Amino acid sequence: MSHTFKPLQQEPVYLKVANAIEGDILSGALQEGSLLPTEAALCEQFGVTRSSVREGIRLLQQSGLVERGAAKRLVVKSPDTSEIAAAASRSLRLGGATFREVFETLGLLYPQAAKLAAMRLDDKALADLHAVHGALKNIDPKSSDEIVGQAVEFFQALANGLGNQVLLAMLQSLNLMIGASLERVINETPNALRRIERAQKQIIEALEENDEARAAEWMTKHIEDLMRGFKVADVDLEARIL
Repeated sequence: MSHTFKPLQQEPVYLKVANAIEGDILSGALQEGSLLPTEAALCEQFGVTRSSVREGIRLLQQSGLVERGAAKRLVVKSPDTSEIAAAASRSLRLGGATFREVFETLGLLYPQAAKLAAMRLDDKALADLHAVHGALKNIDPKSSDEIVGQAVEFFQALANGLGNQVLLAMLQSLNLMIGASLERVINETPNALRRIERAQKQIIEALEENDEARAAEWMTKHIEDLMRGFKVADVDLEARIL
C-alpha cells in the first residue's frame, strides 16, 4: 500500500503580511524610524484585504517591531528587552515547552548568571537586590501572589544588573513562563516565604563578596528548591506551560 501524505496547511494571509514586513525590517530595508505605508497602500501592495493587513500589523506590534507614531502612522522601532522576552515566551509556550524543559534551562542559566553577577554587579544593582529582598519582610506569608511577584522580581533584578541584553531577554522570558504557575506551588509548599528569603540572602551575600562559586551554589539550591515545590504541589512537569 502506498504512503499517503496529509494535505499541506495553508499559511494565513495575515501571517504572510507580518512575515513580509518583518523580513524587510530584519534585512535593514526598513530601518528604525521609517514610516510604513498606510493600511490602504499595504492592501494594494500586498493584494490583500484590510483585515489581513490589520491582523498582520497587530502581530508586529506585539513583537515590538512597529508602533503608532504621529497621526497614527506606523513607525518601525527596535523592540526593547521586555518585548523580546514576551515574544520568546509566547513562542515557546505555543511550541509546547514543558515545565521540566524550563526548569532544566533555569538550572543551567541562572547559576551561570549568578557567577557573572558576582563579578559584574555594581553598587546600584546590589542596592536594587537588597530593596527587592527587603520587601519580603512586609509580605504576609499567606499572600502567595505577593510572594510570587517578589520572587520573580528578584530574578529580574539580578538579570538587569548583568549588562547583557541577550542574557537578560533569555532570563526574562523564563521568568514569564514560570511565574504564572508559582502561586500554586507556593500555596502548597511549607515555609515557602522563609525558604525564599534565606536563599536570596545567601545569594546577595555571595555577590557582595564577589564569590562566584558560592553565588552559583546558592542559586542552584534556590532553583532546585523551587522545582521540589512543583513536585510537592503535584504539578505535572511534563505538562505544557499555558
